[in-house]
Order: sequence, then C-alpha cells, then structure tokens
Amino acid sequence: MASSTSNVYARRAALHLDGSSEAGQPSFESLQQLLSFSHERYSQYPQSTSREDLWRLLASLDSYTRVLIDATGSFTQGRLRSGYSSAILESWLLGGCMAYTLGDMARAIEWNYRILSVDPNYVEAMSNLAAALRALKRNGDAESWWSRAVNLRPTYWDAADHLFSLLCSQHRYADAANVLSFVERCAAPAATISISSIQLSTTPVTNAASSRGADFSRYIAIVHAKGMLLYSMHDHVSAAESFGRVLSLAIGGSLGTISQLIHLARSALEKKRHNTLLLTPAEASTSLQDVFPTGLPALQYVTNSHHRQSISHTVANALLTLAKILQDGMASGATKTAESPKIVTVDTILRIVDTMPSPLDILPLYYISFSLHPSPSTANNIGILLASICSAATSHPVEQDLAMQYYKFGLELDPSHPHLYTNLGSLLKEQGRLSESIEMYERAVSCDPSFDIALANLANAVKDQGRVAAAIQYHKRAVAVNPNFDEAVCGLANSLTSVCDWSGRGFVSSESCGVNDNGDITMTPTAGWANRVVEIVNSQLSLARAWGAGVVSQHRSSILSDIATACGYSSVDSTEMKIWNDELNHISGKDDEGSKLVELLDRAACRARWRWFHDLYINQRFDENKTVDPNSYCWPILPSGLALPAAPTVLPFHTFMFPFSPSQIREICRRTALRVSATVFKYPWLPKHVYPPPPPPSPALKVGYVSSDFNNHPLSHLMQSVFGFHKFSNSTERPVHAICYATTASDGSSYRLKTEAEAHKFVDVSSWSVQQIVDRIVADGIHVIVNLNGFTRGARNEIFACRPAPISIAFMGFAGSMGAEWSDYILGDEITIPKETTRKFSPDASSRILRHSEDVCSNNDEWVYYEDVVYCRHSFFCCDHRQSAPDSKELDPSSPSVNRNELWLTEIERRKHLRKSIFPDLAENAIILANFNQLYKIDPSTFVLWLRILMRAPNAVLWLLKFPDLGANNLRIFAERWAGKSVADRIIFTNVADKETHLLRTRVADLVLDTPECNAHTTATDVVWTGTPVLTWPKYQHKMCSRIASSIMTSAFPDPREIGKSRLIISNEYEYEERAVELCERAGSELLQIRKKLYLNRLNSPVFDTSRWTRDIENVYWKLWDRWVEKGGSVTINDDRDRNIYI
Repeated sequence: MASSTSNVYARRAALHLDGSSEAGQPSFESLQQLLSFSHERYSQYPQSTSREDLWRLLASLDSYTRVLIDATGSFTQGRLRSGYSSAILESWLLGGCMAYTLGDMARAIEWNYRILSVDPNYVEAMSNLAAALRALKRNGDAESWWSRAVNLRPTYWDAADHLFSLLCSQHRYADAANVLSFVERCAAPAATISISSIQLSTTPVTNAASSRGADFSRYIAIVHAKGMLLYSMHDHVSAAESFGRVLSLAIGGSLGTISQLIHLARSALEKKRHNTLLLTPAEASTSLQDVFPTGLPALQYVTNSHHRQSISHTVANALLTLAKILQDGMASGATKTAESPKIVTVDTILRIVDTMPSPLDILPLYYISFSLHPSPSTANNIGILLASICSAATSHPVEQDLAMQYYKFGLELDPSHPHLYTNLGSLLKEQGRLSESIEMYERAVSCDPSFDIALANLANAVKDQGRVAAAIQYHKRAVAVNPNFDEAVCGLANSLTSVCDWSGRGFVSSESCGVNDNGDITMTPTAGWANRVVEIVNSQLSLARAWGAGVVSQHRSSILSDIATACGYSSVDSTEMKIWNDELNHISGKDDEGSKLVELLDRAACRARWRWFHDLYINQRFDENKTVDPNSYCWPILPSGLALPAAPTVLPFHTFMFPFSPSQIREICRRTALRVSATVFKYPWLPKHVYPPPPPPSPALKVGYVSSDFNNHPLSHLMQSVFGFHKFSNSTERPVHAICYATTASDGSSYRLKTEAEAHKFVDVSSWSVQQIVDRIVADGIHVIVNLNGFTRGARNEIFACRPAPISIAFMGFAGSMGAEWSDYILGDEITIPKETTRKFSPDASSRILRHSEDVCSNNDEWVYYEDVVYCRHSFFCCDHRQSAPDSKELDPSSPSVNRNELWLTEIERRKHLRKSIFPDLAENAIILANFNQLYKIDPSTFVLWLRILMRAPNAVLWLLKFPDLGANNLRIFAERWAGKSVADRIIFTNVADKETHLLRTRVADLVLDTPECNAHTTATDVVWTGTPVLTWPKYQHKMCSRIASSIMTSAFPDPREIGKSRLIISNEYEYEERAVELCERAGSELLQIRKKLYLNRLNSPVFDTSRWTRDIENVYWKLWDRWVEKGGSVTINDDRDRNIYI
C-alpha cells in the first residue's frame, strides 16, 4: 500500500513538474513526496536536471505550499500549524536554494525571509539569506545574518565557514580568528589546552571522537583553519597552539606537551628503525604505525570512511604546518623579534617547545604527517629538511640521496608542483649536475611562469653555463614578478654588469657618472639597479646584526664552561676566566651578539690547539705512553638555538664591481665567512676535541696548498713553478715541503701535470668529502695551510674553518679579506693593503679578546682586513712568466755578451710584423691602447673616460676582447651613442686567445688602460712581461682588487723609483685622462722608452723573480710557525698587539 500511494504522489509531483492541470487534495504526505522528489532532482543539477527543470520545481514548490496553506488554513497570524510547519519551511528552504542556484537572488531572499517570519531562529535560512545578500554585494547585511546564525548554533559549520570566508575576503583576519575561536569554544568536545610550551589535552580521545563523526571532523577542521589563519598572520605561537589542539583531539591520552610528542615520536621511530631517523618515503609511509601501533587514536571511534579521511588529512596538515614553524625558526637563527614579522624567531620556538629542536626532532612530525596523508608539500618539506642537514661526511651524503627520493616521490603525486622541481634542481646543481638542474628549473617555470625563485635559480644556472643573455631574461622576469626579491635583483645586476648592459644602472654617489633608464649618461644622482644593490646590502647587513641576539644570556653557563675547558682553566671561577667573562659582558645584549660569540668560541678553540701542542711537545705533560687526553682540548659547542646565519645576497667577489664602503665590504666578507663557521660547528662528525697539532717540523715545515685551480687556470699559470722551487729549500736549514690538495679533477693540462710532478706530494681530493679532506690534512701533519681560492668559484672554505692546521693564510685566489677568524693571515704589500685599512686598536682595548669589535677599533669607517697582514718587500703577486712564457728562453738582456740595443731593435721589428698580422688595416702611426680584462671589470665611468681619451687622441684605437661577445656588442652600442660612430669605429674587439698566443700578441699594444674599479691582475703581469706598460689608478684605499696593478707595475722595474718617473700610477680620473693623452702624443719617444725599459729589464724585475718570491714565502711560513709556537695561545690584544709580518 505504501508503495502504491508513493507512486500516486510521485505522479502528482511529476504532473506539477510538467505543468499538468491535474490536481488532488493537498496534504502533508503529498508535500513530503514533492519535497523528496525536488531534493532528488536538485541534487542531480546540472548533470541530469536542467535550469528549466529547476524553474519548474521552484514554481511547483511555491504553488503547492500556497495551495496547501490556503486549503488547510495552516498559516494563521504568522504561524504554521505544527503538523505542516516542518515540511513547508523545508520546502521554502529548498526553494531558496534553487533560486540562489538560478541566480534569482531576490526570490532567494524572499523565500528565506518567509521562513524567518515564521521561525526567527531558523539558522539554515539565516545562512542562505546571508549567501544571497553577499551575492548582491550587501556584505554588511550578510555578515549580520551569518553572525546571528553562528551565535545561535555554533555547530552550524556552513555559517561559520561562510562568515570566516567573508571576513578574510575583507582582510579582517583578527575578526575571522575571533569567529573561529568562538565556534571552537562553544562547540568544543570535552578537551582542554593551555600554553606552557603548548600543553596537549589530557582528555581521553573517546570523549571527543565518539561524538558524531561528521561533527568531530568539522570541528577539528575549524580549529585547524584557525591555526592556518593565525599562521598567515604570523602569530606563530597562537597558530601552534591551535595545531596542538588538533593533535590533542586526535591523539588524546595523557601526552603533555608538543615537546613530549616529539620525544615520543622520535624515540618510537629510532627504536623501530634501528636508531636512525633517515627514512625513505616507503619507510616514512608506515611511521604512524611505528608511533601509534593501533593507528591514530581518534580514528578508532569514527567509522565513516569519508570522515576518517577528513580527520586524517586535517591532522596531517596540522603536523605539517607545526613542523614548518619549527623548521623556519631553526633556519632563521633570529633569537629575538626581527623587523619582519614573517620571521619565526628562536624565542617563538621556545614558547612552543621546551628546547630548540634539531632537524632530527622535526623529521618525526613530518613523517607522521606523510604517513597520514602523503602530500607533495610534505614530501617537499622533508626533502628540504634532509638537504639542510647534509653532514659533508661523504662526497654524496645519504641525506641528499633521501632528499632526492622525497622530491621525486612528491612529483609522482603532483607532476606539476613547481616547488618540488625547483628544490630538486637546486640539489642537482649542488651535486654538480648543472644540465639536469636546469631541466628541473625549466619544468618549474613551465608549471608556474610567475614563480620568482625558480626563475632566479634558472637564471643563475644558465649563467653558469655561459648563457648570460638567457640569464638576464630570466632574472628580469623574476624581478618583474617580485621587485623586492633580493636574490633576483642582485642576480640581474651581476648579469647586466658582466655584459656591460648599463641601462637603468643609476648613479651611485662615489662614481663620476651613471646611466639612466634610457641608456643615457647622467651626472646627477639617479636611482637604478646599482643603487638598489647598495640598499639591499645595507638592509641585509643591518638585519644580520640581530642574528643570535640574547644567546649569551640564555647559554652563559655552558659557554663559560666550554671556554674554561678549551683554555685549560681549572674552573669557570678561576682568575684567568675574568677576561672571557668581561668579553661576554661586552657582547651580551648588544648588536651582533651571535656573530661575536661564534668568533669568541673560535678563539678559544685556537688556544686549545696551542695548549695541546705545548703540553705534548714543549712542556711534555704526557702520560707514560707519551700521549695526552684529547678530551682536555675540546671544541666549544655552539648553542643549539643558533641556526645557520643567512649569507649576504651580494657575495664577496661581487664587491669588486660595486662602490661599497670599507665597512660594507668588511661585513659582506665577514657574514659569508660566519655562515661557514656556523656550518662547521654543527657538523655531526666534528670530533669533540680540536684536531691534534702536528709535531714540530722535523726537519721540514709542511705547507698544504688547497685549491680548485690546479688546472688550466690563471692561478696555475702564475704559480706552476713554485711547488717545485720549494724543493730547493731541502738544502737549507729551514726546508719547506709543499703538499697540494686538488679539489677538482685533472683536466690533463700541462699545468696540472707539472704541479703533480713537482710538488712534494699531490693529492687529488676532488671526490672527497670535507671530513675526508680534513682528516687527510691532519694526518699529513700540515703546519701551515694555504687558501688559494678564497671566495672564488670552487672554494671549499669549510676545510679551513675546521682548522686542520694551526695556521691559515690566504692569497692569490681572492683579492680581499676573508673576514674570518679561521683565516689568520693575508699576503699583501704596502701598496695593495695600505696600513690605514688595517685595524687600529683603541687605547683602552688592551684587555679585550676580539680584535675587530666596534668598541675595540678606532678606525671603524676605514679598516677592512680581519686577518693579520704579511707585508712582502716587493709585490705580493706571484708570476711564473720567467720560467713558462713562450719567449722566456730568449737571450738575457743583462748578459754581458748581449747587445741590448740590438735586442730591442729586433723586438721592435717582431712587434711590427705581429701587429701587421693581427691588424692588417691599421695605419702605421696608430697608437694601440688596450685592455685584456673580462668586460665585467669595465664600468660606465671607466668606459666614458676611455672614450674621452679616444676623442682627444685621434690616432689611437682601443683594443678589447670579446669577453663575452654580448658585452662587446653592448659596448659598441654605448660608444656610438655617447661618442659617435667615428670614435666607436676605433674600438677593435678580438676573440680570446689561448694563454701562449695571448702572451705573444700582447706586445703589439702600446699602452694598456687599466680598469680602476677592479684592476688587471694576471693580465697585468702578462702585458708587462712583454714590455707593454699599464696606466693604472689605485682608486680605493680599501679595495685590494683596485690596487694590484699598481703593485705589479712598481715591482716591474728593477728600481722602484722608476715607477714614479714613468707616472704610470696616477691618483684621480683627471690625471688618468691627461696622462693617457700625453703618452699617446709621445708614443714614439717617452712611451717607447718606457716599453724598452720594461722589456729589457724584465728578467731582473722582482715581479718576475719566482725563485725569489718562493724563498720569501718560505721565510714567511717559518715566521708564522715560530710566532704561533710562541704566541699562538695569546688571548688578549695586549698579549700580542702587532701580529703583522714584514719581510
């Protein structure tokens, strides 16, 4: 019977739908049947129900409810008879939904008002009414109705969701958070949470989850949404509190704090995984069962699969974001509130957990999240964290391999995830797989053409391939997307500089001219990308001073204990500790606290090494086995709250071509070195004690040369004979043995083969990890270690920061300070390193330990060099041309049997023939001015200066290299635009030649015009060897790179006084131009005589006396060793005030 009756009502409903005139007596049952039918058809829209069907249904519901009310008299004085009210109100509610779907907002509003006129507390009608009002942009009215609905029934999740969405769309995030807090509080299952390092619930999970699964699922989703909102508002502590509440509801039990959850998860995983937390994606996918063998506790009481999945995803996302907060705080290293609220500080983290977590503490949270819901984002974050804890213990660390697995796993889940491609690309680039990394970056950009990080990374990678034009375009796209992306702005500036593309460079105050956006020269201050780089440096250096703020007060007792142990003091209360206590007082609570602490700990480690040497070899305080306890000479431990500091975006090498001040250059180098120091302090394989000192020289002093450039590279061109010359010291009282450590594989060149054959030992460590290289250096008993890279490409500065040898000195690779406590000395001379640019101590600084604090140095605006300086008697620059140049075996002009005039005449004839072969169309009276540097060394001021010289010397041409081609083209365009076609046509570009050809053909030039911002270095020795003079201007006192050519030219004459007479070193731009024009006018007289003097005296010039240079540097090494034995354990400035070496 019920079935036949139902069919009758179905037919009646269908008739209404079809517009039939058939009618029956209205009844509650027929309305229910129509309502059921309408719900069914509405749920099938738009798949099998059309808009026309919805209009008919809407009309049917309207007419049927009206007929029913009129026929039964059920609607009286604003009230419905109880027997019909539910069905009629539900019909109006459905009708309002249909009207909303059909876009008829007026009818939707009307129908919901009908309901509210009958039942003012009908929250579903309130919410639907608000939705229609919002569609009409009546947001204030919509907010009012949704607020009423939420207040009446906090568990009506749709109203809460819509109100939250509306407030967020208006950027009223605090109000949105308050709404969610209200819902969370009023709708809460029996569970509590308080913030004492974020306390989790102690309520049994059954009380929460055994309620209706749908409500529980929506409730923890609301709590999670609140957490995400607070996270987006950078309220990281409150966000973590919300995520903790999600976990408390899902896990329950008597777990306590988030710290305890981390401990529980880590312990369970380590126990199950044989004491390792380095899990593959497959292993991580089962980590939930490792921690909770019966699964997530809350799910035990939820049976609906959809609700179970929703809860799992919510908990996974809470774990993911909580772990991200901890990871960001660990990575930022900012101990106190930073200028940017986005930065998660260490103080923030310590309000969430008890102690600063390590990567191995955070990984379990990610693993459980991954196990609950293996999302691409979780895989990405795990990969980032694993890559960040690369231990450098092996050449291909397991952490990198695992990181790569997670990136690839994430891409299997989402093949269009740009962040995964980008991070995978960065990992491949770090492994030297440049082509593969570029492919990944390209895929990232293909997935998201506006992803600024991928664009910038792609730009840097293709630039490394030599594709500068492509790099510029990618950098420009990155800057267009995000003009405040420092890495992209600086990368673009460096790329443009490398090819002399100066449009929009701007005008920096210390330069003589700038270039505006139109590419025109400007003599007035003009904003541009060069100015932006300077601004970025200032901002980053300012922010960097906050790194580690408060760390001394937090860890003072452990810091003092470590220092006392390292220094061999009886206790932290000993009298010897007063100076260390005082130094901590000087840095505590001040700017740059973290950086100075790292440097202070390095000073303590140096003393430990020195004590070990004296105890073992000088004072012989050893046991019966003639050994000492290594644990008496421990490394001080870097507090766990100090994460790796950020390195400046502008690298030390890039300071060569920007007009930075002494303090800016000093801090850029220092911050770069500081990151290396902090990295080394955190190596898990670093021994507890400092590395043992080598035994005293017996008889030879062992010097270790570390470089990536023992191949066909300028360094090898310059130093290839030095390592063999060291062998001649074997017959002296103080021999030196050279051990070379090559960090790049052999290129098979003659330079590599010569060094391998002539060094005392040659070790190819190109495939070795930092740990393996350091262990080998220690085992070899190296006394002095030489850094031949500095901050150039291929550098492995972590080796030096590990202190594998007592003394470290840097030279030749990088023309500037290393800015590091672990780099003791720099080689220079009084021209390249004026004494004004070294530290001058204040009178009251004698009892201080750190030698470079602002309150210790009296010349903070002038000094640049952190290291002590070894001052050479001639140029510090080493050159091998006397042994290896193609014409080095020709007649010695100083020999009594040689007619010097005839030799010079022969040389002139050779030059004429060579000149004719290279420049067949050049007039005989033409003066060849030249510069053989890479074009990045040319700045607008220098090029305009050269163009002015050409304009005043009409018979002169300027010979430059296509180094690179794009730069040559840009210079041509600039020259023609600024000086006209006739002048531009006198600039001749030739291809780069191999070394031998280059050395032979440079003699064709009459005069080399140097680049003042960054001089010719190797190329200066090349041209001077052939007798071609260099006109140079040591533009800056504080930039070594701008003074090297002056040093080389001074030592190119047998008598240093000759350089003054030749007036080849000038002091300003005006003198540069005047002297260049003057020499052009006197090309056949004065200039020719200078060339003759340089050529005929080259074999007697100090700069080409490699044997003399080697003897001098051996003398330096022994002096450094003697000084270290005597004073290497000095603590205060007064103990060893002037540590510079003079030879």
